[in-house]
Amino acid sequence: MKNLIPVLILLAFLVAPLRAQNPADSSDTAGAQPAPSPPRNIMPMGINHKPNPTPPPAEIAGPIDKFFKTLKAAAAADVNPSATYAAAYDTFLAGTMLGTQTDKKSVFISKTQDAFGLYGPLNDYEIYDNYSIGSNVVVLTYLTRHKVQPLRWRFIYYRPDKTWGLINMGFDDVLLDMLD
Repeated sequence: MKNLIPVLILLAFLVAPLRAQNPADSSDTAGAQPAPSPPRNIMPMGINHKPNPTPPPAEIAGPIDKFFKTLKAAAAADVNPSATYAAAYDTFLAGTMLGTQTDKKSVFISKTQDAFGLYGPLNDYEIYDNYSIGSNVVVLTYLTRHKVQPLRWRFIYYRPDKTWGLINMGFDDVLLDMLD
C-alpha cells in the first residue's frame, strides 16, 4: 500500500480537469469573447531531474509515433482538422480505459484543436524524457513543435503483466518547470 500512494498521487495530478477558460477581464467590452486558454500544467517536473530522451520500447513508441503523425497530417489535409484529431485519439486510445471515456476524449479533441489554433499546427515532435516509477510504470514526456511555441505531452504506461498499456495522458504549454 505504501508503494501505491506515490503512484496514486501522480495519477491524481494527471486526472485533474483541464484548465478552465479565464473569465473575461473587467476591462473587456461587453460581448467580447475571451481568447481560449491554453492547456493547463499537467504535472511539474522535479527540480533536479535530468531528462532522459531514451526512446521507449517499440510497443509503446509505435502508437505514439502514429498518434503524432496523424495529428500532424491534420494540418496538411484539406479536411476538417477536428475529424482528423478525433481519428487520432480514437486509434491511439482504442483498447484503453481512456478510450471508453467519451467525455474525456471529447475534451482531449477540443483542447487539441484550441491549442493548435493558438500555437499553430504540429510541425514535429521529439521525446524529451523517459523515466520509470518502479519496474511497471513508465512516464514519457514528448515535446511537439508548433509555429508559436512547443507543447509538452505526458504519457503514463502501466504493465500489469507482459504488455504495456496507456493509463493516462495529457498535454500543456507550461515549460518553465523544465528550465534549469
